Amino acid sequence: MLSLGHLNHVVMTILPVFLVIGLGYLASKHKIIPENGHKALAAFVFNFGLPAAIFSALSTRPLLEIWNADYLLVYTIGSLLAFMLVAVVSAFVLQKNLTESVVLGLGGSFSNSLLIGFPIIFFLFGTQALVPFSLTLVVENLIMLPLLLTLADLTNGDGNSQLTEKMKATFFSLTKNPVVMAIVLGMSVSALEIKTPETATHMVDMLANTVTGVALFTIGGGLVGVSVRGRKKEIGTVMLGKLLIHPLLLLTMILLWFDLEPTMAAVAVILASMPMFGVYA
Repeated sequence: MLSLGHLNHVVMTILPVFLVIGLGYLASKHKIIPENGHKALAAFVFNFGLPAAIFSALSTRPLLEIWNADYLLVYTIGSLLAFMLVAVVSAFVLQKNLTESVVLGLGGSFSNSLLIGFPIIFFLFGTQALVPFSLTLVVENLIMLPLLLTLADLTNGDGNSQLTEKMKATFFSLTKNPVVMAIVLGMSVSALEIKTPETATHMVDMLANTVTGVALFTIGGGLVGVSVRGRKKEIGTVMLGKLLIHPLLLLTMILLWFDLEPTMAAVAVILASMPMFGVYA
């Protein structure tokens, strides 16, 4: 049973996350940082801080410790099941066509792991979270996204879906994405057992140590001016799938069938409970 002491520990652990997010919101709202300054901070996180943290974690671990087939399997299956449930509801309850159902299903199964998920799990678990985080990115960007974009394209008879085109552009940009490059490079260094020079290691560590606070601050800055508008039924369906069904599916599979190390299991469920990725903004 969850005692008052445990609850207090959870609150005290999570509270700094929301305080830094709130600080970023206030700084942006009251123009303490320049207008759209949070975008420059986000660029730093994506292009320097996060790749440095990932490379540092992967390059210093044996490849066998990084590559966890059970984690890849549970996250892939859970994401596909979440996609199918949201897509089926969209098609038969909301009466959407196949392409719209696929797009809504993608929103219900694809997390904003980079900007929102990473700072939270890194704050909670430190460098131990970086291996499962990197494996999650492998599933999302190299398995889920290509598969579902192909499915969306096959069901898109008229070829006029702007959102599908936008997601395609997002996929092709992965070939020069610093985060994906950091995963590939980090695993390559690990597999080849290359020892990085001490100066390079210190530089990478300096960048990696900045990323959590900056990312959380950036989230807060990005919330200024955000409002919920548009098609409420579609938004509600995607939110239900993403914030509830997706993590519950992963949690159920982990408890019943997959024996994951506790930190890996926690990271999987937390990342699955993150909001949908940025193309839905």
